Amino acid sequence: MQKSICIPATPPVDISALTPLIDHPAFQALRERRQLGINYLVFPGAVHTRFEHAIGTLALTQRLVRIHRLDDDDAHHLQAFALLHDLGHGPFSHQVEPVLRGDHHSNGIHLLETMQKPLADIQVDFQRLSAMFTGNDPLAAWISDRNLGADKLDYLMRDALHIGFHGTPDIEKLQCYTVMTSEGIAIEEKFIEDAKQLQKFYSYLHQHGYLNKTALAAQRMLQRAVQEELADQDGDELWQMSDAQLRQWLEQAQSSLSRRLVRDLTARNLHRSFLVFKPTGYAFVERQAEKALVVMEWPRAEMRQITERLQDIDAVKHLEDQLAATFNLSPGDVLFAAMPYFKKLIPKDLRVFSQKSNGSFWLLENDADHRRSLESDYLRTFAIRLTCPTEHRQALAAQADAIAETLRRAIL
Repeated sequence: MQKSICIPATPPVDISALTPLIDHPAFQALRERRQLGINYLVFPGAVHTRFEHAIGTLALTQRLVRIHRLDDDDAHHLQAFALLHDLGHGPFSHQVEPVLRGDHHSNGIHLLETMQKPLADIQVDFQRLSAMFTGNDPLAAWISDRNLGADKLDYLMRDALHIGFHGTPDIEKLQCYTVMTSEGIAIEEKFIEDAKQLQKFYSYLHQHGYLNKTALAAQRMLQRAVQEELADQDGDELWQMSDAQLRQWLEQAQSSLSRRLVRDLTARNLHRSFLVFKPTGYAFVERQAEKALVVMEWPRAEMRQITERLQDIDAVKHLEDQLAATFNLSPGDVLFAAMPYFKKLIPKDLRVFSQKSNGSFWLLENDADHRRSLESDYLRTFAIRLTCPTEHRQALAAQADAIAETLRRAIL
């Protein structure tokens, strides 16, 4: 008997062969985890879930196995991987993960082990699926490739839809002209401009959607609330929570700071930027009119040093508390909202296949103009922000020079 699921922007998705996996509690839990975490406070439509994205990735995978005529066994295993690829995500997805020990990949493998019976029931080999999860099966690239995989193509389209962004590339065309070569996934050379459009859209969505400045402030408030309550605990139990369960855990936290931060998030009383560091030559991009906000330019080398230091979540907390104490504020009153160093947000290089030569080459390696265009786009939005509650904004902005010097001495 055929069964299907309907989700936005996607024809009905046939789930007949995978129903035991979808019905498993570990997969159903994805219904309660928003794809974009706390970003719904900035983009009201961004309330879609990991469950919806998983079904969407399955739909794109079903289309690609038809287009490329994969054999039945490969197609079946690939669809199972597409469905389960995000199984390990915890509450609020990537946003809380830096505070927890482990990562969603290892958690996904752990949860996959609990699904061995339903996998066997539908003739999915557990070892082969595990190899796809760990990247040890070349076929997995159809899902996990950082440019052309079904996971990437679905989340770019789906996140843009729910955020309210336009200009999504032609996903169906990209799937039609993606090829599997002996060196990996590639796009046919004839459609190189479509591949460039895909990379530009990826960059745009990160800069203005995922890394929106208000969204970054909210993300750090959530992170800090979890970090404060966890203290020296390992946080293993948090991995299995839903978004709502994590919020309730924070509302009942022993830490008064955790309770205050989650109350502020619920009331959308979000921290605001009072000091922004931009790369030299890019301060003009930041809008300052009628705001208690100071913008400073720092050399890119120094910006990189700071962002690398801020990859350590414990170091972030220490610096925040040091700045707050120096300027007679309470812990949690000064928080970072930092973007990753820009090269990490440039799309991964993309392989281009030439039928004429029967060989391939790397797009960014060979097209310096396209690479520079992506870098320039990101430099315009790249920033390290210090944020605070609105009531402290004016006073802290007035001390921006001293705060910048304190930060410089602490890091550089």
